[in-house]
Amino acid sequence: MYIPKNRIKTNLYTSGNEFIVKTSEKNYTGYYHSLYNGQFFSGKNPNDSNIIEIINSEVKGVLDSPPNLIETNVIALFPEDPDPLVNREQWNQGDISAYLTLKGKSTKDEQPREMPQFHYASPTEDDYQLGQFTRYFLVKVNELRYMEVSEKTYGKIIKPSDAIVWELYVPFKTQWTIDGIEDEVFDINRNQVLIQEQSLNRKGLQEFLNNDYLKYYRSVNINNQYTSGDDYTLPNGLNYQGLYHIMPEGIAMTGRYHGEGEDIVLTPISN
Repeated sequence: MYIPKNRIKTNLYTSGNEFIVKTSEKNYTGYYHSLYNGQFFSGKNPNDSNIIEIINSEVKGVLDSPPNLIETNVIALFPEDPDPLVNREQWNQGDISAYLTLKGKSTKDEQPREMPQFHYASPTEDDYQLGQFTRYFLVKVNELRYMEVSEKTYGKIIKPSDAIVWELYVPFKTQWTIDGIEDEVFDINRNQVLIQEQSLNRKGLQEFLNNDYLKYYRSVNINNQYTSGDDYTLPNGLNYQGLYHIMPEGIAMTGRYHGEGEDIVLTPISN
């Protein structure tokens, strides 16, 4: 698979205790290179032989060792639940019953509380016109387990609702760019994810999203095309060899993406 050079960092070196081999989890020492999607591989560049994937040992350690919070199997799904799931340093049945009493609700009616459900985001045409939309997420308080949810579910968690088990989750949201120059969109979304990890003081969001920072990206242009010189001419009449893109109206221009360079209009060579 061809990967543009500007999306690869080559000739990197680690002296150890930074990466481990993904398959064997052994410490890796030596040259490596990284790809635009956050993956790391042995060798100075993709053309080296015996390439193996390596992963950041810090991230692996965090994923294997969640934050040191009290391990619970528990939150009461309804008052007087015989097997309540409660973090006992934060909640107990008395708290729940007292809360419901103050709210004027019965403490004996078994009214199960809903659990947050996964939601697959779907940008609208208005979102694409705007160029971005908001994605909503939860992460469990006692483990590195992420979930994407709907705006409605996010609202029930951020402003605790009696109807949902909100105590187990930390809610957060992020703006997701879906239009623009591909490389810039990739970098913007990746930076948003890194900012969220820093804000939450937790790793793992990049892995949850599979480093897919172009998810939902839709370009109306045909980008990153290449001609060997037999397809288009420049305004000066010379044959054009190199990268080009095609606009929605069918006009071909120089450069991988619109706005990246001069965007010189190309003239098709007649058959």
